[in-house]
Amino acid sequence: MAEKKGSIAWLKAALYSRKDDVSINPDERTPLEAHSTNVPVSWNEGPRSPLPQITTLLSMASTKKGWSIATKFLVVSFAFFVLAAGAAGYMFFYGNNGISPQNIDVQIIMPSVIDGGKATTVQVLIVNRNNANLKLADLIINYPDGTRNAANANQPLTHERQSIGSISAGQTVQRTSQAIFYGQEGQAQKVSVQLEYSIEGSNAVFERDADVNFTVGSSPVSISVSSPTEAISDQQFAFDVTVQSNALAPVQDVVIQARYPFGFTVTGTSPQAQVGGTLWRLGEMKPGDSKVLHVTGTLNGQDGDTRVFYFLAGSDSDKTNTTLRVPFLSVPQTLTVRRPFIAAQLSVNGQTGKTISVPSGADIQGTITWTNNLPDPVTDVQLTLSLSGPTLNSSAVGAPTGFYQSSDSTIVWSKDQNEQLAAVPPGGTGTLPFHFGTLSSGAGGTLYSNPAISLNVTVQGVRQGQTNVPQNVTSADSAQVYVSSVVVLSAAASHFSGPFSNTGPMPPVPGQSTTYGITWTVTNTSNTIANGVVSATLPSYVTFVGAQSGSGITYDAGSRTVTWTMGDVKAGAGFTAASRVGAFQVSLLPSASQKGQAPALTNAANFSGQDRFAQVQVRATAVAPTTQLNSEAGYNANMGAVAQ
Repeated sequence: MAEKKGSIAWLKAALYSRKDDVSINPDERTPLEAHSTNVPVSWNEGPRSPLPQITTLLSMASTKKGWSIATKFLVVSFAFFVLAAGAAGYMFFYGNNGISPQNIDVQIIMPSVIDGGKATTVQVLIVNRNNANLKLADLIINYPDGTRNAANANQPLTHERQSIGSISAGQTVQRTSQAIFYGQEGQAQKVSVQLEYSIEGSNAVFERDADVNFTVGSSPVSISVSSPTEAISDQQFAFDVTVQSNALAPVQDVVIQARYPFGFTVTGTSPQAQVGGTLWRLGEMKPGDSKVLHVTGTLNGQDGDTRVFYFLAGSDSDKTNTTLRVPFLSVPQTLTVRRPFIAAQLSVNGQTGKTISVPSGADIQGTITWTNNLPDPVTDVQLTLSLSGPTLNSSAVGAPTGFYQSSDSTIVWSKDQNEQLAAVPPGGTGTLPFHFGTLSSGAGGTLYSNPAISLNVTVQGVRQGQTNVPQNVTSADSAQVYVSSVVVLSAAASHFSGPFSNTGPMPPVPGQSTTYGITWTVTNTSNTIANGVVSATLPSYVTFVGAQSGSGITYDAGSRTVTWTMGDVKAGAGFTAASRVGAFQVSLLPSASQKGQAPALTNAANFSGQDRFAQVQVRATAVAPTTQLNSEAGYNANMGAVAQ
């Protein structure tokens, strides 16, 4: 039996055979398969239905040899996704319950120009052009800020919800509302609406939005503000608020309220405003009436800071209200804070600041340092220093480069006295010295309480190329010079009189003890002194005996110090009130080396305390008392020195 050759062996034999009649059976070839592809055959042919393509993919996934299981799974998943998305889209847009938001028309009907303060009707039309019903429909109307309820003008109206319920296919629904709009004349505002609804078989909530713009035609009253665009920090400035009636009928209970920015301080209003200068009740305003409100104040801030003032107009019949309840409109006014274009700083006795303390009855030295802060020159600069106060010694005021006008106690520096002030370049600076004196409180029988001297510097100059900004600095710097109180401490010794019974020989004898009473007296002029204390040490030959009960006088043996803790010393003590007096007793045991001398019974006494008004330490010293008792009755000159 001949061995049957395999396919490879047979193919090898056929290739290398010398015979020409070797033939290959065509039936043994692997047949080719025909596949149909669903692609356009011309440019005008549109895409075909995706279903045959998906069928082809599924067929290929099942018959194609060599595809992995992962590839087949991916193809099947993609096909399923396309089928699901197509079915969902068809059911939403073309199914029996399909709803398209584009088939819902929402239209807002209202005037394009609305006068402020008048009730206006807002009409909303809703048309359902879908094949299915809308369920649980609600209409939400959103109003601009400041809108009021037409039924109650005191009630703000920000939004309103109206329940509609079901809207059938093809049905038109109309809803209306009323509101009172307020705003500045010509201001653009907007009303927006939202239609919320559900569809059959779904818990989802869908929305359809619409809005409409309108313009405020006119307000019952209008406000215009006239003010500078810049304000010098801490310098007083003014602005005018003009209120105009635009209504065809009288407007009742007109109220204007100002909302000031941080750092602004009202110094005056005309007419007088209520609630800290912020509220004006103008009452009835007839058609065409106009009223002007004048406000002055100061604004504190850093250079370049922006501050916004708001002025509200409205109506309020309740005169107990401290704020405007029903505003017609709100008008902003913006100012920029600037530092003075010529800065001036005061210095008194080397001190700077708003409060400076100086001693009473002294000659005071001061300086004014000025600087041009502008990038441009300033011409015709003039500085004026005014001085005022009950303890100012006007006869001691002067300035080496300025002119002192005694009639109003002012010193003026100008280009007439100082050529440097004729034209000051950018950054130019200079120093102007001056001096003044203070009167001692109580001098001439007049006692001043909490005396102060006011110093105020004003600067004037010409700025070039500037409009609607201050041309003069009216208050560049100021200071209150507090004059401290004058405290006088005296110490006196006694033997024959006083609160103590004294013993011992007079004159004192070496080796024998003689007792004396020491009396400290404190007077105070103008300001209350807190925590007053008097102290003195005793010489080695003097012994502390005792003090009056309750006097506050104590003795420390270690330091040999007598201390009188006084507490507060009231202003006028020794003038309009009794002097403060404290006494204690000492014993003198003189030495033979002191014969013919009048030894001191204490060392010098010192007073210290805090001036509550001037906020400075006040000190006073008393000369040490000796055995010479010149003013005491019963004493003669031979009793003062230690016996020989």
